[in-house]
Amino acid sequence: MITCQQLAKIFKIEGFTFFTGVPCSILKYWLNYLDGNKYFRQITATSEGEACAIASGFHLATNRIPIVYMQNSGLGNSVDPLTSLINKEVYSIPLLLLISWRGEPGIKDEPQHIKMGRITKDLLKTLDIPFSVLPQNEKGIKKTIKKAKRYLKKKSLPYALILKKGTIMDYQIEKNKETSFLTRERAVELIVDNFGGKEIIVSTTGKTSRELFDLRETRRQNHKADFYVLGSMGCATGIALGIALQKPKKRVFVFDGDGAVLMKMGTLATIGHYLPKNFCHIVFDNNAHESTGGQKTVSDTADFSKIAKACGYRFAKVVFKEKDIKDSLSKIKKGPAMLVIKVKKGSRKTLGRPTISPLKMKKSFKKFIAH
Repeated sequence: MITCQQLAKIFKIEGFTFFTGVPCSILKYWLNYLDGNKYFRQITATSEGEACAIASGFHLATNRIPIVYMQNSGLGNSVDPLTSLINKEVYSIPLLLLISWRGEPGIKDEPQHIKMGRITKDLLKTLDIPFSVLPQNEKGIKKTIKKAKRYLKKKSLPYALILKKGTIMDYQIEKNKETSFLTRERAVELIVDNFGGKEIIVSTTGKTSRELFDLRETRRQNHKADFYVLGSMGCATGIALGIALQKPKKRVFVFDGDGAVLMKMGTLATIGHYLPKNFCHIVFDNNAHESTGGQKTVSDTADFSKIAKACGYRFAKVVFKEKDIKDSLSKIKKGPAMLVIKVKKGSRKTLGRPTISPLKMKKSFKKFIAH
C-alpha cells in the first residue's frame, strides 16, 4: 500500500499535476487528498468522455500531460474520444489514464462490475492502449509511473494505470458541517408514503436504490414496482422515459441523483421534446457522489429546475422541507415534472444492498408493469 502523500510526491516529481475525471470508491482516498490541495489542479467532470475532452484541451494549451481518472465502467463513456480524438490516427494526444479495477477476477464484487472487470484488460488492448497494473508498494508504483511517462513522452499517446482495491491507504478529511436538510432516506420514505401502490419507480444506481430496497424490505413490501438500476450511471432517466412512453396510463417516477443527472443531462431535452404526461423526475441533490466517498459534484452551480423548464418540463420545483415535498407532489397534475429535493450528505452505516438477483427483479417488474 501507499499513502496519498507518497503518491502525490511521485506525481509531483514526474510532472503530473492536472487531474480530471469521475470518482470511484477505490479512488476515494486519493480524490479526498486532492480536494483542496493547492499544488494539484482537480476538475470534476460529469462523465468520463467529458474528462477526456477536458484533458485534451489542457494538453493542447500547455503541452503537459494530464491524468484522467475513472472507474473501469467509465471506459465505455470514454471510447468515443479515445478512438476519434485522442488516438494516433487523429490528434495523438498523451493522457495518463488512472483506472480503478472494479470486478477484478477472483475478487467478490457487485453484479454490475463483473463483466467490465473481466474485460478491462482486453478492452484496453482493443483500444491499442498499453497498460500496467499498479504494484501495491511505493517502489513498484514509482517505477511503473516512470515507465508510463517515458511512453507518453515518446509516443504522444494514452497509457493506462490499473488500480486495484486497497492500493492507496486511508486518508481522512474534515467532515463538512451538518446541514438542516433531510436525509435522502427520509425523503425516499416520504415520497413512497404518498403513493397509492400502482406507481412505477426506476431508481438510480448507488445508495438511492439501496435505500428504496431497504425500505421495502423493512416494511415487508414487494419490490415488483421498483426497477433498481445497478451501474449504468445516468441511465435511470432514459429507462424511465422508455417505460413512460409505452405505458402512458401508468405514473412513472425516476428516483435520481445530482451526479447521475449531470452525467446524462441531454436526456432532459429528450423528455422535454416527447412530453410524457405520466413522467415524474425526483432528483435527490446532495452535491456529492455519495457512493464513491462523497466527492463534490457541480450541482451547486446548476439549477436543475430551471434547466428542466428550459428543456420543456411542465413543472419543476426545488424543495427543502418535508411539508414541501408532499405539497409539491399534490400539485403535479401533468408531466413531465421535476422535483429537486435538497438532501444532506451521508447515509446510514447499516444500509444493506439488494439481496434479490437482478434477473429475478426484472421478471417481477415486467410482470407488474404488463397490467
